[in-house]
Amino acid sequence: MSNEEGTFWIDKEKNELVLKNAEQEDRFYIEQEFEIESKKYLILVSTDDDKDEAMAFKLMEDEETLAVIEDDEEFERVREKYMSIQ
Repeated sequence: MSNEEGTFWIDKEKNELVLKNAEQEDRFYIEQEFEIESKKYLILVSTDDDKDEAMAFKLMEDEETLAVIEDDEEFERVREKYMSIQ
């Protein structure tokens, strides 16, 4: 699976998304996974203890591409859904 920054895969045992590029490998805890209007979204939190902010990404239909949510209205819907689950 890939995105514009490298390849990624999901470690189901640890519930983590692993992002690897030419320079490093980063791990993100999958805090939430949900759908809005048949689109899948992942809320990720860095496994690095120094960082505690959540990031939202769209998992494309092929489930092999992770995309940044660029549309402000779409991002707001995702944020509201995430906040309602908390």
